[in-house]
Amino acid sequence: MYAGIDIGGTNIKAVITNREGKLFASGKVRTPGTADGINDAIIGLVRGLAENQGTRMTSLKAIGIGAAGAIDGRKGVIILSPNIQAWRNYPLARTIEKKTGVRVFLENDATAAVMGEWWIGHGRKFRNWIMLTLGTGIGGGAVIDNKVYTGQSGSSLEIGHMTIDYKGRPCKCGNTGCLERYASATALVATTKAMLRKRGASSLRERTKSEPLTAKMIYEEAVKGDAFAKRAMDDAAFYLGVGIAGLVNIFNPEAVIIGGGLSRAHRLLYPVVKRVVNERALPGLKDNVKYLVMKNEDKTPAMGAAKVGIDSSDL
Repeated sequence: MYAGIDIGGTNIKAVITNREGKLFASGKVRTPGTADGINDAIIGLVRGLAENQGTRMTSLKAIGIGAAGAIDGRKGVIILSPNIQAWRNYPLARTIEKKTGVRVFLENDATAAVMGEWWIGHGRKFRNWIMLTLGTGIGGGAVIDNKVYTGQSGSSLEIGHMTIDYKGRPCKCGNTGCLERYASATALVATTKAMLRKRGASSLRERTKSEPLTAKMIYEEAVKGDAFAKRAMDDAAFYLGVGIAGLVNIFNPEAVIIGGGLSRAHRLLYPVVKRVVNERALPGLKDNVKYLVMKNEDKTPAMGAAKVGIDSSDL
């Protein structure tokens, strides 16, 4: 059996699977704020899932990890992760390998998500497609001629840090105007808070008296017809469309697939995204593109990380 780990800015998710993609167990924990805390969370999660299957963690053949940020997959090092500040040139793969005695392989989390969707999801239907993962930040990946594109060091397609406004909002990565500062779940919450500081009736005001504002809450109130929430969702969808239009012009994909927590709001996002792409992308490139949602965004990225472990351990 193999373990797959998906580390995001909010949660760490894990699965136990086999070479055929059969899911045996899954679980998740909140992402700690320190590197040591993340290591302990990964090990505790994998150990618990393995023991629930009647086996020891040390019996696993490999652990694949998808981690947010720029990575060097060959060295197993996280170079920089804007949403997990504890990682700077951090040897995550080697650290977990030493602590567990199991071979560990590292991949960018969005690329791992692409691997999962390509293995067990919609991606099986297409030879050329792109994915965006919408969560705390925005990740991305692509399959080109039926091969996952990873770049020279395994850290390609940092779509969230594509500049869409060169004089725009500052980003944790050091750049300004990055896509994830406008269209991620984090950006959606920030935009809504700014709007709520202005006058105007909104059901969100009442809800935020007893609970913190979240992207899920904004989506729920937008569906109910709250004008503030709907305007904030439309704002995020517009910028997402701007980013996707650029990607469509570059890749001419058969499909665009979105995953991550914010993808649950696809019924509100995609109509605006499609309109913006139609307005901005070139004829012949934007035609016949299918817009889909990851089949199981809660488990597919971790399954993709496990596939990284399976494929890499065979080399």
